[in-house]
Amino acid sequence: MGLNYTDLTELRPQDNSGFHLGTYLKLSLAGIVAVEPGAQYSKRKFTLYSNGPTSNVTFNYLDFPLILRLSVFPFVNVFGGPQASVLIGEKYRGPGSYDTRNHLPNQELGGIAGIGVNLPLGFNLQASYDFGLSDLEYDGNISKNRIFKISLGKDF
Repeated sequence: MGLNYTDLTELRPQDNSGFHLGTYLKLSLAGIVAVEPGAQYSKRKFTLYSNGPTSNVTFNYLDFPLILRLSVFPFVNVFGGPQASVLIGEKYRGPGSYDTRNHLPNQELGGIAGIGVNLPLGFNLQASYDFGLSDLEYDGNISKNRIFKISLGKDF
């Protein structure tokens, strides 16, 4: 679980925050290498400032990463891999009404890259960057999902 900071390129969002929570299964392959399939819920929020009133849009996604993790020190690791995301909901707050789902794909392919630190008692802390490969269109602007995440986890 952790915090998201959404950076949708070309839309110039300012107040972007959200959260994520989920689970993963760590499969050790060769001591320093592990594969982690996972599933998580991610709430991505952004605010658009324009010449008119402010608009807020919140997207709810289910993310399914498949991470390859490599230990570089006994307590530090780097990771990366593909990620499939499914848009399960959105909420628009602003002037008028706008159905963003008519302009966004229901699924998205992307990737994830990051660094993690193993803490005592099986806890871990990690920072990751999720990047979408699919184009998103909002109000005539084409963008891609870019999410910076800070996560706190627990291995069982």
